[in-house]
Amino acid sequence: MSINCLNCNAPVNESYCSRCGQKAEVKRLTWHSLGEEVFHFFTHIEKGFLKTTGQLIIHPGKLCKSYLDGKRKTYHKPVSFLLIWITIYLFTWYLAGRFTHFENNYTSTLLTLDSPTLTILQKYRSLIDILILPLSALLNWLIIGRPKLNYVEVLCISFYLFSFTFIFHIAHIIISSLLGLNYKNNIGDYIAVAFLAIWGFYACYDFYKQYKISFLIPKLIIWVIAAIPTYIYAGKIIVKLLVALGF
Repeated sequence: MSINCLNCNAPVNESYCSRCGQKAEVKRLTWHSLGEEVFHFFTHIEKGFLKTTGQLIIHPGKLCKSYLDGKRKTYHKPVSFLLIWITIYLFTWYLAGRFTHFENNYTSTLLTLDSPTLTILQKYRSLIDILILPLSALLNWLIIGRPKLNYVEVLCISFYLFSFTFIFHIAHIIISSLLGLNYKNNIGDYIAVAFLAIWGFYACYDFYKQYKISFLIPKLIIWVIAAIPTYIYAGKIIVKLLVALGF
């Protein structure tokens, strides 16, 4: 017996609608169905999510190249992947602030932002990093990626690479909190900048070597040297805008 799909109203003769893919039989929402949905989320989406995370940490170049080459089903999509890690970071930051009560011990130096700017940067890191990401991708593309790749392709892999910064900050916050170490200080920022610069160099080398980029090592060195001050000054500008907007 043919019925109509409750989602798109198309005739349904099988278990699923041929037009939109929804199940023919839709049960009433209950606590049991809600629990099934939550269970489905944590047993299906994370399969690609965990694989993508592992590949990003160990073989970032392979992950990015495979995704650009068309293996889109194997890995988690870059934009939603970054957004999930940002959400986990915000949750971690909130819990750490709630249970540790560390004070801000930032001071202004030539290598870091001033203390008020750093405080706002830490609070709105996710928003600031998202705004800086297109600029960072442009810098990467201009120095290394072109003409082998277009800007959108470099922007796409930048979502993956920026995801790692949040993975690192999450690990940094958790380890510091468990050890009772205040991570809100200049030393923590020095460690973060150094580690992320080294990892970024490795990740880009692991990716671009597959395209046989000429003078890759010198270009990577120039990119790292340019990327750090670009991030700092772009961060300052965005923080000033946030202050002006009343954040």
